Amino acid sequence: MKRIPIAAAEEISKKYGYDQVIIVARAVGAGEHVTTYGKDTINCAVAARVGNFLKYKIMGWVKENDKT
Repeated sequence: MKRIPIAAAEEISKKYGYDQVIIVARAVGAGEHVTTYGKDTINCAVAARVGNFLKYKIMGWVKENDKT
Protein backbone atom coordinates (compact mmCIF):
# COMPACT_ATOMS: atom_id res chain seq x y z
CA MET A 1 0.00 0.00 0.00
CA LYS A 2 1.53 3.29 -1.11
CA ARG A 3 0.84 6.73 0.32
CA ILE A 4 -0.98 9.15 -1.96
CA PRO A 5 1.27 12.20 -2.51
CA ILE A 6 0.05 15.74 -1.95
CA ALA A 7 0.91 16.36 -5.60
CA ALA A 8 -1.96 14.02 -6.57
CA ALA A 9 -4.42 16.09 -4.52
CA GLU A 10 -2.95 19.29 -5.99
CA GLU A 11 -3.49 17.88 -9.50
CA ILE A 12 -7.15 17.17 -8.71
CA SER A 13 -7.54 20.69 -7.29
CA LYS A 14 -6.14 22.36 -10.38
CA LYS A 15 -7.82 20.07 -12.92
CA TYR A 16 -11.31 20.38 -11.43
CA GLY A 17 -11.14 23.87 -9.86
CA TYR A 18 -11.41 23.02 -6.15
CA ASP A 19 -9.84 25.10 -3.37
CA GLN A 20 -9.48 22.11 -1.01
CA VAL A 21 -9.09 18.40 -1.71
CA ILE A 22 -9.30 15.64 0.88
CA ILE A 23 -8.57 12.11 -0.31
CA VAL A 24 -9.56 9.20 1.91
CA ALA A 25 -8.25 5.84 0.72
CA ARG A 26 -8.81 2.39 2.23
CA ALA A 27 -7.21 -0.97 1.58
CA VAL A 28 -9.58 -3.30 3.43
CA GLY A 29 -7.61 -5.25 6.01
CA ALA A 30 -4.40 -3.35 5.25
CA GLY A 31 -5.06 0.21 6.41
CA GLU A 32 -6.26 3.68 5.57
CA HIS A 33 -4.64 6.86 4.31
CA VAL A 34 -5.70 10.51 4.16
CA THR A 35 -4.09 13.17 1.96
CA THR A 36 -5.11 16.84 2.05
CA TYR A 37 -4.35 19.84 -0.15
CA GLY A 38 -5.33 23.50 -0.07
CA LYS A 39 -4.58 26.01 -2.83
CA ASP A 40 -3.21 28.56 -0.34
CA THR A 41 -2.31 28.78 3.35
CA ILE A 42 -5.87 29.31 4.59
CA ASN A 43 -7.36 26.55 2.44
CA CYS A 44 -4.49 24.23 3.35
CA ALA A 45 -5.23 24.72 7.07
CA VAL A 46 -8.95 24.08 6.56
CA ALA A 47 -8.31 20.93 4.50
CA ALA A 48 -5.94 19.67 7.20
CA ARG A 49 -8.59 20.25 9.89
CA VAL A 50 -11.17 18.36 7.85
CA GLY A 51 -8.69 15.55 7.24
CA ASN A 52 -7.92 15.31 10.95
CA PHE A 53 -11.61 15.31 11.83
CA LEU A 54 -12.21 12.44 9.44
CA LYS A 55 -9.22 10.48 10.74
CA TYR A 56 -9.80 10.86 14.46
CA LYS A 57 -13.55 11.41 14.86
CA ILE A 58 -15.02 9.39 11.99
CA MET A 59 -12.42 6.72 11.22
CA GLY A 60 -11.29 6.21 14.83
CA TRP A 61 -7.55 6.69 14.38
CA VAL A 62 -5.56 7.07 17.60
CA LYS A 63 -3.12 9.95 17.95
CA GLU A 64 0.42 8.84 18.82
CA ASN A 65 0.40 10.69 22.16
CA ASP A 66 -3.10 9.37 23.10
CA LYS A 67 -2.24 5.66 23.35
CA THR A 68 -3.23 5.41 27.02
